[in-house]
Amino acid sequence: MKKIFPLLAILLLTVIALFACSCGDPAPEPQSLEVEYTLEQVGESQTVDITWSADVLLTKLEVTVSHGSQVVDKQTFEGYNLSDRSVSIEAYYGRHTVSLKAYADGYYSEKTEELVLSADEYVIAPISGSMPQLYFTLYMDEITKEHTIPAFVWLTRPGSWNWEKLPENVYAMPNVDISEVLTHDNFSPMVESTDAYIEELYSINPNSKFNLYINDFNAYLYLRLLVANGIPEDNYYVTLLSDGGASNSSFNAVFNIDEEGFDADPVYAEMVTKLDGLYDEVKDKGTYYYGDEFSVSTTEFNSYAYVCAKEKDNVEWWLPRPRGGVLCSTDAEFIDTVLNIDTVKSPHENREDNVIIERNFANPLTNLNEEETASLKALYNFSDDMFAAAEEQGKKAMMILGSWVTEEPDFENYVKLVKAYYGDEFVYYYKGHPNTPTALYPEKQEQLDRLGLIDVESSINAELILFFYPDIYMCGYTSSTFTSVFSEEMACALFNVSLDKAYADEGYNAYRHLIGFYSYRIIPTEPSDYSELCTNITHSYFVLEFNRDDKPADIAIFDANDETLTYYNLVDGEYVKANI
Repeated sequence: MKKIFPLLAILLLTVIALFACSCGDPAPEPQSLEVEYTLEQVGESQTVDITWSADVLLTKLEVTVSHGSQVVDKQTFEGYNLSDRSVSIEAYYGRHTVSLKAYADGYYSEKTEELVLSADEYVIAPISGSMPQLYFTLYMDEITKEHTIPAFVWLTRPGSWNWEKLPENVYAMPNVDISEVLTHDNFSPMVESTDAYIEELYSINPNSKFNLYINDFNAYLYLRLLVANGIPEDNYYVTLLSDGGASNSSFNAVFNIDEEGFDADPVYAEMVTKLDGLYDEVKDKGTYYYGDEFSVSTTEFNSYAYVCAKEKDNVEWWLPRPRGGVLCSTDAEFIDTVLNIDTVKSPHENREDNVIIERNFANPLTNLNEEETASLKALYNFSDDMFAAAEEQGKKAMMILGSWVTEEPDFENYVKLVKAYYGDEFVYYYKGHPNTPTALYPEKQEQLDRLGLIDVESSINAELILFFYPDIYMCGYTSSTFTSVFSEEMACALFNVSLDKAYADEGYNAYRHLIGFYSYRIIPTEPSDYSELCTNITHSYFVLEFNRDDKPADIAIFDANDETLTYYNLVDGEYVKANI
């Protein structure tokens, strides 16, 4: 027995030693793997084919595509997907870094490759405003040449689109995270990103062409994004999309001066000289921004839409209706040239006369087939039961058009006024201004609930609502949407505007004759044609000035405290109660 113990001790020590050795040894290092990669853009698409050669069959390949610090795509390929020694990944046009990690049995390799993707032509659409967005949406087939040209878009009102339902070859601006694209009121950062992206694309391929679509109110952007980046005029084409009433006002502010003998030609000539000098300033500085360092400020430049379209072969201006007292000038010869010589209806056919493109929304909407209509409704998140409450109750729908949430004077009183006048024959809805979506303002939501108004998604174009629901009646604050009503009787009331103001102000030319009545607040203690009809100075009063031949009376007075309407006719210069 004594001899056994030493033998066991020796054996135990040997096992411990062997175990210690095995635990201490590091795992064998994978052997170096030689892999040669080829990265090729597929045509002019944003797809990249990666092929490789290696002495052994890969078991796994990790691919990460980065644009600066942004990870564009990250994929892991294994097994059967590696048998052809070729895989495909998606990126976007621009300069990228591709990290490739390859694995085989006992082998490993890591490499970094540079990747550049470009196209011969792009559509770039940084769009503010609802009307320019509607233009771009409805004419998208034409703009993208049936979706053969890639289009990159961002909107200042991103909630109006379903970004998961974008048409073919149309993309959100790619060089920022999608959360940036979807952020409301993100204008300046997105302009910076667009500027950087265009500069990058041009540096990759100086032969590329850029088609820029922008709100004419932000016309300065084409100087900022194209001229400042040194892109030759042959390499870009700019389409200025009407913002609606703002477009008309900007033109009229410089060419419709109420002075005897006003001559628009010298004004135009001076603007041409300034435009030429501004191009040079922007090129020299390499930028264009808000400030007083330029001979024409970015704010002033929105009145240059016509001048740019007239003077530059690569700029055109889209307006829904330039005539009919919309674009105006006291210089009759000048405005005749603008409206009858410098306006054509078909773009790109005769660029020599292609200055103002008269475009409406009716033609593309009415020409939509069933499939196109369904796609448009999906893009704009349209619900088939948007006005279901009115249908279920067997009533008509009245849509009250709001302004910015912070700029709706006497809103509650106007709602009470409309309800007092039209009564129970309607279900009442509220459509806010796209720039202040109701969802962002809890206090507005509470107010609508209190007033019994059903909220309609603010970011959706009212013109589209009227197309899909043509039997909607409307009232509200000043809006060019009134021009899109199906029939005159559906343009019911305009808030905070007098009848005299509407007929004196050219901004209302397109729709003032449609409005059923104009309404505004009366201060009983202040002199007016109606102050004597307001008997209680502690009450809030509003006048209804009727505008149609079928009017119930000449005017009505609404007492907002008592929520009562009293009708009057003008008889021998005095207002007398009507028998209504």
